[in-house]
Amino acid sequence: MKQPELGHKIQNWRKAQGLTQEELVEKCNLNVRTLQRIEAGEVLPRSYTVKSILEVLKVDFSELNLKEEQKNQLSVLLESKRSFLKWGAIIGIIYLCLSFVEGFMEIGFYDESISDISGLNYSLVKIGVILSFAVFYYSFFLIGKALNDDFLKISALFMIALILISNINDIAVFYSGYLSVETLLIMRSVIFGIGYLLLGTAFALRQKSLGTLSLVTGIFGIVTGLGFVSVIMAIPALFTLTVFEILMLVMIFKVLNSNEVSAGKGTDQFSAVLS
Repeated sequence: MKQPELGHKIQNWRKAQGLTQEELVEKCNLNVRTLQRIEAGEVLPRSYTVKSILEVLKVDFSELNLKEEQKNQLSVLLESKRSFLKWGAIIGIIYLCLSFVEGFMEIGFYDESISDISGLNYSLVKIGVILSFAVFYYSFFLIGKALNDDFLKISALFMIALILISNINDIAVFYSGYLSVETLLIMRSVIFGIGYLLLGTAFALRQKSLGTLSLVTGIFGIVTGLGFVSVIMAIPALFTLTVFEILMLVMIFKVLNSNEVSAGKGTDQFSAVLS
């Protein structure tokens, strides 16, 4: 992988000042591994991190076209994840379809007078949702990794853990009935509400890197989370959840499209495409 320009420049400025990596990190309160990853182009550093480094290196922050450099670096970092992101988008569509099937099955489970659901079919759909959800949401862990955004990474992994635990619990309740339906619904609503609040906030905070689409997606995620946490607004929150996850799917396609533009033209239009 070609080293991104931002990391290359930082490395050259550091060497021009006659500083070792150890000396530089001591002056700007970083750890050596972080600086190594920045210079190697393995992560996209936050603006305040770059500003701290440039102050030590006596480089005028205002003269650096940081936004453009970060967009270029993000495109390069995501290029290696392109294959998985494609599958993430495809399987994300499958997940959205399965989630509707799951919803109808849930109605039949909670009200047997409407529909009689077999344990095998219920379990297979739940397992399918777990697997497709995990692949879909892991795409955002990879995006968070490219952005060096621990909050986004943790939020995505937290949601994957939630769907795994929740759906396994649903299957157990289906066969054993060890929890009442009311208790199960309240638990799921509150726990997933917390998860969507975290993920929505992570997207909203990434507006500068991922564009307006990330902010709008984040707002829908936060509204969904608040609805679920309140429990009484959980039903309307199902509609905002659908919009939220469709926007997440659109975001993956936009990321893929931005990299195609970058590869075809030699310049990155990542933020512009997502806006």
